Amino acid sequence: MITQPLERIRVGDRHTSRARTITETDLVSFAMFTGDWHPIHTDVPYAEADPRFHGRIAHGALVLSVALGLVEFDPAAMKAFYGIDALRFVAPVRIGDTLHVETEVLDVRPRDADGVVTSRFVVVTQDGTEVLVATLKCLVVREGAA
Repeated sequence: MITQPLERIRVGDRHTSRARTITETDLVSFAMFTGDWHPIHTDVPYAEADPRFHGRIAHGALVLSVALGLVEFDPAAMKAFYGIDALRFVAPVRIGDTLHVETEVLDVRPRDADGVVTSRFVVVTQDGTEVLVATLKCLVVREGAA
């Protein structure tokens, strides 16, 4: 997503990440790491009885974390993750879903020794379902800056 200095990034630039499948181990490990044992993620009978989801779903924060790990960046160009706006979990993610991320640059703004790149950030399943949408901001190095 961010692989070049600010001056080489253009509004409209698009990128599609590599893909990754969500596993049972992902859900259990995430629940252990975060302490989030909500039964919609971890209790099969509870989740199957839920009239909306009809089965276990991945934690929204797990989906976001996996998605952030899928996008390409070059540490020489991207200084830091700057924030997320308008984050929405628009469809459930289940064990076995394969996710990738599609980004589109919406804005490029110089700022002192660096700049801010704002992108539309969409997590998509193997069947084309959008499951997470957000606006992502990154601090990006300016050309020639140390």
